[in-house]
Amino acid sequence: MRTSSFLLALAATLPLAGCSCDQNTVKRTPSIEVIDAMGADRTTVDFGKVQLTTTGTQQLRIRNAGAATLTISKADFSQAKFGVGTALPFTIEAAGDVMFPLTFTPTVADQHETGTVTLSTDDPQHPTVELSLLGTGVTAVALAQPATLAFGDVFETEMKRLTISLINTGSNDLPVSDAKLTSLPASVTGDLSPLKQAVPAGGTASATLTFAPLALDTLSGSLDIVLGGSLGTLSVPVTGRGVAAVPRFCFKFNDSAMEQCTVNGMDFLGVSVGSLCDARLYPPDGGPSPCVGADGGSAPYSRSGVMYLRNEGNTRVAYTLSFASQAGPKCDGGSTVDFEFGNAPDSGVTTWNVATASLPVALTDPRPWETPPVAVTYRARSACREDAADQAHVIWTRQDPAGVLRQPGSLILNLSGQSQLPRGVPQDVVFNQVSVPVTAAFVGVANTGDAPLHVRAVTLHPALLDGGAGYEPASCASSSVGGCPFFSFAAPLTVPTTLPGTLGLPTTATLGTVVFGAASGPAPTRGTPYTVYAVIDTNDPYSPAVAAKLKGTAQ
Repeated sequence: MRTSSFLLALAATLPLAGCSCDQNTVKRTPSIEVIDAMGADRTTVDFGKVQLTTTGTQQLRIRNAGAATLTISKADFSQAKFGVGTALPFTIEAAGDVMFPLTFTPTVADQHETGTVTLSTDDPQHPTVELSLLGTGVTAVALAQPATLAFGDVFETEMKRLTISLINTGSNDLPVSDAKLTSLPASVTGDLSPLKQAVPAGGTASATLTFAPLALDTLSGSLDIVLGGSLGTLSVPVTGRGVAAVPRFCFKFNDSAMEQCTVNGMDFLGVSVGSLCDARLYPPDGGPSPCVGADGGSAPYSRSGVMYLRNEGNTRVAYTLSFASQAGPKCDGGSTVDFEFGNAPDSGVTTWNVATASLPVALTDPRPWETPPVAVTYRARSACREDAADQAHVIWTRQDPAGVLRQPGSLILNLSGQSQLPRGVPQDVVFNQVSVPVTAAFVGVANTGDAPLHVRAVTLHPALLDGGAGYEPASCASSSVGGCPFFSFAAPLTVPTTLPGTLGLPTTATLGTVVFGAASGPAPTRGTPYTVYAVIDTNDPYSPAVAAKLKGTAQ
């Protein structure tokens, strides 16, 4: 047994055949180095000041100076505020140089924190590497005053300014990287550059926004202040409305489906009732046709409609109304009311006011925002020929707060009507140096009015009385054959007859034939002028008798 043990021991000391025992054996291993930017050893990581509720990161430069892959299997921290920002295990190739992230998440303001991290590696020479950690938690708290930029209601063409203040109520500088308006129309403007800066602890940065609406805008956007240091965005709501009262003065006839209204930029509405049969001539007695015959029949001598106010804006407007149912001097002294309004305080009143009202009464009132209609009736009732045209004015006046002037300040509704009246104008017949007997067409009268002229009868008279205001009661001839000396009608005249109303040239009709120089009896003396008058009875209420001259001179 001893011999065997000796031989075995001796064999163990002898080199094996074929073995090169003079060469060294080298094992490939990793080698960790933690260095700074200059390549020097690093033993401390300083996170500096980190905002509360955020995570600060520092990149740790690690180099693998070995010939094999380096593995960092775990990182142990002395306190939970520090951590690692990548997944473990973490590998670095041989001769590799990488950045290894470490993190610091403070939870207490203005407190200096320290700790350590121990990295476990597979470097046989440095199985663990320990580094010191330090950092301070700070606060930079952004507060916007006011919390909402509420412009409220701003009228078109006016403006309102509001100032926003960004206050840093924390203990550290508040970085601001941007400030911008989001989802707001071009009517909201402002210089936001004062907000785009670091606000020191306890400091304030301010900017002013202007809202100048050009339309009925409703604001629903925000002022967004983008904070640095991972603090996010402070969004300040911006609210308000561009408002305007858009009043319209409207009128609608009862016999028409169309309304007439004022339009933007125009403060005047003119409405013509038209030309109606004058009530003095044509009472509404149910006759067959308008302004024809002895009376007007069923022709309208009045026309009605309604006037009302409409607000097409989005805010209320206060106003008063002034009524003047007669405009200008009248031959009846203004006592006849041709325009009648349903809201007149008493019958016969020509001017009155309506107390201040609001349209709408409440913004919650259903649309359209309109006033109750006021009935308007025009009755064509002239008191004299010059009273044939009538007007009425209704003036809407805006009532704004003292010192405020908004447009339109007033709206005017002008109503006009016209009485249809006939007007007879004499048509003379002149026989100048003629051989007798001689004949000519007899017209006698022309109608220059806009109502029909009814010719009822014609009589011949030797002279007129009172400077032409009347004629002799006894005529020398009727419209039948016969007449005054030297003048007669060849046959009965076509009377009664009607001359239509005219809006242009006068209307006439040939009523018969007039004769100068009797076929029997004494002949007119040569060179002597003779005159008689054909007095024509008409329905012209202001000049019923029209006298046409019949003049003749025989040769």
